[in-house]
Amino acid sequence: MALAIGAAFVARPALGIETPGVGIPYLEELGRPGALPDGMAFVPPSRVDLAYSHVIYINAALSGPGAQKMWVIERAPSGTASGWKLALHDPELWADATPEYSWPVSTGRYYQGDNRSGPTPLGVFNVDDRGYRHVRGWGAPGMYNSIFIDLHYSGGRISGVAMHGTTQSKYSLLGRPDSHGCIRMEQPNADAIWSMFHGDGTPGEGSPLWSAAVPRYFTSEPEQNWNTRWNYTRDGSFLYDASGERLTKPGYSALFVIFRDDL
Repeated sequence: MALAIGAAFVARPALGIETPGVGIPYLEELGRPGALPDGMAFVPPSRVDLAYSHVIYINAALSGPGAQKMWVIERAPSGTASGWKLALHDPELWADATPEYSWPVSTGRYYQGDNRSGPTPLGVFNVDDRGYRHVRGWGAPGMYNSIFIDLHYSGGRISGVAMHGTTQSKYSLLGRPDSHGCIRMEQPNADAIWSMFHGDGTPGEGSPLWSAAVPRYFTSEPEQNWNTRWNYTRDGSFLYDASGERLTKPGYSALFVIFRDDL
């Protein structure tokens, strides 16, 4: 299979697909039937629900041109061909080139003896709306400006997976899996994401990306506290109540899409 957009092609032997770089058209093409393995949760930009103004794509692949990269995209002004544009990119990384993605990251891998470590969960997730799940500065060792995905596992345990800045000693490892499950990036990039979400204020209502209602991917009531949330869907499918109304919650108009294209 070949994807024919543009003139420059990069081989992706793991899938038998050729792609023209790793910009937004690459993300769009991954939404075509057969482009990703069966069962891989993925929503291309053109099919993102209108409730979301921003999407954070993370490719947790181990190899290939798109591996270990992040795209922070936002809806473009009406009339733009793709409907989306990069919201953020690392100006040093793209100083002499047109940016195709935001920056490299490190996603998760297993660490011997640490049963909480492992690959970053794949799927479609809300940004957690609860204030304590947004931690400015060094909230934990190696975690700077942490913003967590909204997920509780089936047993009720809350996910510890966040996107965050890492220590400078880890910068050279970005672009390969190295975290315990989180999505690591350089600290200035984590600052840019924090500012996009919160400006100069605090997390929650009043933040630049706060919305009165976004789809929610769990069935329990979304109390704004420490309560466990139950019955998540990770494939981006919407949930409905008994009357057929789509389940929503107050939260951020940003969506996480974490995927792999090398399986």
